[in-house]
Order: sequence, then structure tokens, then C-alpha cells
Amino acid sequence: MAIGPEEINWLAVVVCGVGTFLLGGLWYTALFGKLWQKLSGYTHEQMQAMQKMRPAPKFFGGMIAAYLVMALGMAALWAWFDVRTYASGAIGGAFVGVVAAAMGLTLTIASEKRLGAWVIDVVFFGVVLAGTGAVLAGWR
Repeated sequence: MAIGPEEINWLAVVVCGVGTFLLGGLWYTALFGKLWQKLSGYTHEQMQAMQKMRPAPKFFGGMIAAYLVMALGMAALWAWFDVRTYASGAIGGAFVGVVAAAMGLTLTIASEKRLGAWVIDVVFFGVVLAGTGAVLAGWR
């Protein structure tokens, strides 16, 4: 079965990608930023050095691009598997989140980050993937 561009709700892809970016900004600053930094083992000086290495346009542009690719990939999967309800999209997104969580855990195990940082990341992506899945499936 071939998937054509007409089977993708491009506006939904953009809304989900930009929405993920905005939620990530809130999640990793106001909500859990300091805790995530501490659990990741980063000092204030290390965070400043990382920010210098990745200037705002490169950092934010890269994030938005990655989130748009994520949303587009999920939209293509949903079109391929004919996922068409908000509920089935959310459940499918949650399953994708489980796979992503397992992969992310391997990165955490191999790093200096504490398990709590992984939990913050996993909950973020669980919310994002379930929400993105629901929007992309139900918004036709």
C-alpha cells in the first residue's frame, strides 16, 4: 500500500511539531528544568558551556525540525495502518512511547545521568507521543 502526500494532514503535523516544541520549552524550564539539570549531573557552568556550543537558532531550529520529523513519521504510520480515531491514535502513540522509553533507558544506563532524569524525559515523551498520536489520527 502506497501512502500519498494527500493522506497526511499537514496542518496537524505542523501543529503537533510546534506544540511539542512549546511543551518541551515549558517542561524543561519552568516545570522540571532545575530538577532535570541536577539529575543529569550538569552544573550551571556546564549548562552555560553547552548553550554556547549550540546557539539559540541552531538549538531551537534543530528541536523544531526533529519534532516535525517525529510528527510526520507518526502521520505516515497512522496513514499506513489506517489509524483514524483519537483513542486509537493515543494508544498507538503510547506504544511508540514505550519503545522510545526502552531506547532512552539504554542511553541513561550508559551515562552519568540518574534514573530520575530518564523519568522526566519518559513522561514528557509519553505525553507528547500519546497526544500527537491522538491529534494525527483524529484530525482528518
